[in-house]
Amino acid sequence: MLVKEIEPIGNIGINLLQKENPKDIIDKVVEIPLRNACRIFLEKGIETVMSSANKNNVLATNQKPTEREDVYGKQWFYPSPTFEDAGKGYSWIMLNFDSLSDSNKDLLFSIEDKIGDNGERIGEKIVWFVHPSTMGNLHYKNKTSQYSYEYLKTCLSDDEIPKDIEIDERLSKFEKRHVVLSYNDRYPTNTVVIRMPVNETTTVEEVDEYFTKFARCFKNQQELKQDIKETIDKEKQRNKQNEIEENTR
Repeated sequence: MLVKEIEPIGNIGINLLQKENPKDIIDKVVEIPLRNACRIFLEKGIETVMSSANKNNVLATNQKPTEREDVYGKQWFYPSPTFEDAGKGYSWIMLNFDSLSDSNKDLLFSIEDKIGDNGERIGEKIVWFVHPSTMGNLHYKNKTSQYSYEYLKTCLSDDEIPKDIEIDERLSKFEKRHVVLSYNDRYPTNTVVIRMPVNETTTVEEVDEYFTKFARCFKNQQELKQDIKETIDKEKQRNKQNEIEENTR
């Protein structure tokens, strides 16, 4: 079966991980070519946001697919690029960037950095880091080291300056790489879109294989959370035992 034969699903699912029966919901809101990948993401504790793999992603022979340079920096023009622009010539899955573990964020950064044999930035075609709008709040700009405390002291009073903010290096990387697309504000503000080029001869099986392999590359965050919980529990037990020993001396 070809991707151009797949009808779009009209149902919308926001944050599959927060639904009561997410495995059932995948069949209702995710098109056939992407279901296996979304199931793997679900099992690994990775939050999917939106996806698309249907006839609308397949362009006519005289149309060009949308690339990063076609949308980057154009958010002030009308009409603004939307999340649908990411799917012009591409099937895609959008993930919540903030929900990813550090190792999974680093995986995406490394893929986006990929350079082809002729120097072309092939990684930028298949991984987009996306904001729905330019982030302007003070907390965010401090987290990405866009403002220094020395600068803030020149324009804000002491009680207006956020305290004890650690620089988020991965969020800074995100900020340097991101494109701006318009989409509903119910969705996360930091997302990543994984894309696969499709055309009139692309099959459902090819898309399924591509995204399934992609999803399998991610580390299981459910296991990571369990490891962190066990480490914290052991530390608490150790501290409690030390306290008991200290009191009995």
